[in-house]
Formats: sequence, C-alpha cells, structure tokens
Amino acid sequence: MNRLILSILLMTLLFSPVRLSSSDKCNTITKSEIRSIIEFLGSDLLEGRAPGTRGGELAEEYIQSLFQLLDIAPLTDEGFYISKMADSPGAKLLIADSSAGDADIGKSYYQQFRLNGFSTQSLSTEVEGIDIVYLEDIVGSYVREKNEFSLTGDVVFAGFGIESDAWAWDDYKDVDVAGKIVIVRVNEPGRGRHVIDSQGTSELVHVDPNLFEGNDLTYYGRWTYKIEEAARRGAKGILLVHTTESAGYGWHVVRNSWGGEELYLDSALNNDLLFRGWIREEKLIEIFDSMNISLGELYEKSESRNFKPIDLGFQVKIEGKNDFRSFTTRNVVGYIPGNDPELRDKAVLLSAHIDHLGRNTLLEGDQIFNGAIDNGSAVASMMITAKHLKKHQDELRYSVIVLACEAEESGLLGSLYFAGTIDPSKIVANINFESTPVWEKSRDFVGVGAKYSTLEDILKKILQEEGLEYSYFSMSDRGFFYRSDQFSFARKGIPSVWLSAGEDFVSGRNRLKEFFLGKYHTVKDEYDPDWSLDSTVQTIGIALRLIDYINREAPRIEWKGRMTFPVDK
Repeated sequence: MNRLILSILLMTLLFSPVRLSSSDKCNTITKSEIRSIIEFLGSDLLEGRAPGTRGGELAEEYIQSLFQLLDIAPLTDEGFYISKMADSPGAKLLIADSSAGDADIGKSYYQQFRLNGFSTQSLSTEVEGIDIVYLEDIVGSYVREKNEFSLTGDVVFAGFGIESDAWAWDDYKDVDVAGKIVIVRVNEPGRGRHVIDSQGTSELVHVDPNLFEGNDLTYYGRWTYKIEEAARRGAKGILLVHTTESAGYGWHVVRNSWGGEELYLDSALNNDLLFRGWIREEKLIEIFDSMNISLGELYEKSESRNFKPIDLGFQVKIEGKNDFRSFTTRNVVGYIPGNDPELRDKAVLLSAHIDHLGRNTLLEGDQIFNGAIDNGSAVASMMITAKHLKKHQDELRYSVIVLACEAEESGLLGSLYFAGTIDPSKIVANINFESTPVWEKSRDFVGVGAKYSTLEDILKKILQEEGLEYSYFSMSDRGFFYRSDQFSFARKGIPSVWLSAGEDFVSGRNRLKEFFLGKYHTVKDEYDPDWSLDSTVQTIGIALRLIDYINREAPRIEWKGRMTFPVDK
C-alpha cells in the first residue's frame, strides 16, 4: 500500500503542471517583446496614431493581431455587457466576415463607436477692438457641422465653474448664464495659487488648505469638468484661463492638444455649448487692463464660497472656418476566461490607450507625435501582462478583460464609451497602464487613485514583500488620476488604479517627472533603443503580483473615504 501511494505521488509530481511563483513568472518577461511593441507603435509609419486616421487604424489592427498571436479570445459578450448596449448607436461588436474560413473566428475583437471631429482652420477673436491671436493666445473648437461659424455673446466670469454638494461649493448659484460665454479658472479654490493683484503683480495667496483635497487636485478642478458644467448650465461658449501652474502644463501642451482635430462622443454634443476653448492668462490681463478690470480682484473673489458669477459688461466675438466629420473608431477588446465557477463571471479589467496626438502639418521639421511612452510603453506593458496571464490561465479564478482603447487624448472617450457598455458590478477592479516608465529600476511604486479604495492596502502589502516603497505621485496636484483611462471606470463605481514604477529611480533622477515636464505631448516622445526597460519589467511584474493576489485571496475591494468625483452608476 505504501509503495502504491508513493508511486501515485511521484507520478503526480512528474506529470502535473508546476504552479510558478509570481517572481518566477516575472523572470520570464523578455525586454525584446516589450521593445518590439513600443518600437512599432512609436514608429513614423503610424503617424502618431490619431483616431480615425490610417495610423490609428493600423494600431488597432496590430493589437488585434497580438491578441490572436497570444491566443486571447475576443470579448463577445460573456455576460459582461449591459442590455442597453444594443440600444445605443454603434454600441455593438462588429461581426467578422464568416467567409474568412476559420471556424474559430466568429466575432471581432473590435468595439466600434462613433466620434465627431472638428478642426479649426482659422479663428478670429475680437474683444473691444483687441485681437486675440489663434494658437498664440487662444485655441478652441466650434462643435457644429458648419464650415464657417460666428458667435457673439456677453462675457461672464464664473470663477472656478464648480458646483459640488460634497464640498459645499457652488460658483454658479442661481445666476442664469444660458446663451453667454463664460470665463472659468481651471483648478480649484484653496490651493494657495499665485494670483494677479491690481498692479498686475503676481502674489501668492494662501487660502483654506482644507477646501477640496488640499494639494491633491480633484475632478472638479479638471478642464473636462468645467466644460461639462458649462454645458449643463446652457452657456454658449467657454474660455478656460490657462496658466502653467493651474493647468499643470505649459501652453505648448494646450496648443498641441487643441491645435488639431478635437473629438467628441455624440452625447457630449447634446447641449448648447457651441465653442470650447482656452485663453492665455497674459492675454486676458491685457484685455482686462484696457477695460480697467482687475483679474486679481476677480481671482480673489472666486476663492470665496460667497462668489457669484460676474457679468463683465462686454461681449466677445468668435468667428472662423471649420472642418468637421463623423467617423467610427474601435476599441480592441480581449478576454481570458477564469476557471472558478463562482468567480469567473466577474473580471479584472486591464486597460491602456492606443492613440496619441497624430500629425501636425503646421509644424516645421518633425510633425509626428509618435507617443512612444504616451502610450506605446503602456500598451506594451498591458499586452505582456496579458500574455503571462494567458500562459497561466489555469490559475485564474476571475476572468480578465484586456482593453486597448481609443481617443484617450480627446478626453478618455474610448474608455468612457466602453465603461458605458459593461455591467460595472461584474468588474472587480481596473488596472490601467499609462506612460509606463522605460528606464532603469525604481525603488518605489505609485498607484495613482489606489488611495480611494482598498486596492491601496493590497498594493502596499505586495510592495512591502518585494522590498519596494509605496509612494504618492509628486504631481498629484495636477490631477493625473482624472486624466487617464482608469477614471472612466472609477466614475462607474469600479475601484481603479494607474499602476507604475515610481519616481525614486536608482540613478537618482526622477525620470517620470522629467518626462511629464519635458517630452510629454511633444514630437520628442520617440522610441529610444537605449532604454533599459528595467522599470517597464518592474511595472509588469507588480501588475502580475496584484492580479495573482486578487485571484488567490478574492478580496472584497471597496471604496473608502469621501469621493472626490461624482459617481455615475
């Protein structure tokens, strides 16, 4: 009997699959695979991967090919989509041509949706005889299908343009701004920002640090929210006041992002907000000075809860020429089914955006925004993570959805669309990859947005076991949680995190911050064969550890603390 038992045990050891540890899995990550994906996505051939362009479509086709190569199935339904999906225009998966001849190919990896594109060809803006120069002082989009446009409206200063019950703040009060053009500050009150005094001198005013989240920007400070709120109020147009400090980036970023085609989902156009744009603070000061209006005094008033919109007593005229189009673009969605009968109907969602800013033919010299780091390195990280999860699929209890989404640079549109088609109760957590570091190793990790849920507790435990520090991103005052795709899922109540190697690199340089203050959203974000990719491997490794923990422990991941954004369930 003992010999029989021993024989059975030996046979089990010899022929049963060996469950590898997370560290062993990470040791099998090859830099050549990571490099090949970044190099292709960042190549000039793809011309910056703007949605609705040949380069953008090539990127989508490439991701589909990678899914097929890795034997990752398309997400056809599997109970994750909500019923209203079939009722929404374009909200369906494309059915592949059955004449393809492969019995295994029945449905597509693509989730098609419609976008509306508007490209300002010329813009003339005039206030009381003062011209505001397009691209140099103002950028914006007229969002109606007209080749030539003209609008004039009374100008109202609406402070920070915020209404939030959670923070007991209402800049609009009961003032009707319908049909008017509002000027709005980006960022939030209570941040200790530089303001302009009556002599035009910049001074630092310290106000209540307990307003909103103190140094950490909430969604109410983001320009996307300001536009949403102005639209809800019936405004005709909005001009966001740009300063490098309040926006979190220089005018060149705004000019590059808004100087080309601006994209919108259908739902974003169902309002009266015809013009959405930015104006440089320096130009606004010049205009106001000519009218004996103190921008500094307006700023000071807007720091109070008692602020009410102020009619400035003049009109602005905006006219120009416009190109427009409607087109379909595609998220690319893969699916790795889990094995636990009680858990496989829920999923961990991986995400990373495919797109970048495309090509700007108005630039001299290099015109292509290659987006090698933003977001080629992140897509590579997600795909290699998915490869390893597929390889060890037998260990998955939860399913895994892999989303390569479009139009992030236009306001998280692809992930926002996908989030509106899935059942949020079926998603355990979202792990997003964004601008993944490509340099040497880091001694710390950041989980942007993890602090809002118990994901942070799990991540801290994993990092401690790996001998890594858990850090908060030093640029949290710039609202990065609300600027990348994980926020689309957080808005649906799904605990979400942007996971990345941190800022304490072994070289002593803060590579992540250098990128966002340097090559980010410029033509210099190009592939470099000399990147070590050690921090990329680290990021993939920690993502695998996090997913492994969720599968082993099946923890209840919950929101905690006060929410800093409205949840759309």
